[in-house]
Amino acid sequence: MSRILVTSCKGGVGKSTVSIGVATALAAMGKRTLLIDFDLGNRSLDLMLGMQDDLIYDICDLTSGRADCASVVHLHPNHLNLAFIGAPFRYEGDATEESFASALDKLEETLGFDFILVDTSGGAHESVAISAPACDTALIVSSQTPTAIRAAEKSGILLDEKKVDEQYLIINGFDTQKENLAKRTGIIEMIDRTRTPLLGIIPMDARLSLLSEQGKSVFDGRKSNCRTAFTNIAKRLCGEHVPLMKGFSGIKRDTFLFR
Repeated sequence: MSRILVTSCKGGVGKSTVSIGVATALAAMGKRTLLIDFDLGNRSLDLMLGMQDDLIYDICDLTSGRADCASVVHLHPNHLNLAFIGAPFRYEGDATEESFASALDKLEETLGFDFILVDTSGGAHESVAISAPACDTALIVSSQTPTAIRAAEKSGILLDEKKVDEQYLIINGFDTQKENLAKRTGIIEMIDRTRTPLLGIIPMDARLSLLSEQGKSVFDGRKSNCRTAFTNIAKRLCGEHVPLMKGFSGIKRDTFLFR
């Protein structure tokens, strides 16, 4: 699972937050991890990582041959083993499936990354069509809303067409409030409707947005259930068996009952 696509046919479900969280967790485990912002419509990861002043070249400079691997890759100042490539400010339509796959090959061969995560645009966007064929695995991000679940189902269909066989569901912003459990879509129903195996659940946490606005991640703050959730997901990507609720505090098991 070295090349991982993070996607959803719906915007606003937290793809970028999940991309940063999983990438940072992998890096914290000692894995040489590269995070690529391939949102060709509205780049944001540089701001969320606090690296907006570091970027000179972007991923499309690499795919087009205007820059080499060393020029486009930027090491995160606070997280060892985490590197980043930004998206273009204005996409000129010059990336192709072939040029993107070739770029990933060069990055792996030249810099020896263990994992490459590709954060894509919301919707059935060109960025997904270009990048999906070069990836081994896809993480489909969904919230519990009916529109997000329908979008996750559609994402799976599009990924099938692109021959991405390894697909996993991540439920982001899971509502753990007891009074809301009966009103929200349950885990089993989400798995059934998306027809996608579950890789992890990120509990709802308002601090995630605040940290992103400050160019920080959950790994920059105190330990939390969200941080634990990203760590668990990273371990599963590395082949470890980790129970769904392992390490969570203050959340009762019946919160995650499969209904």
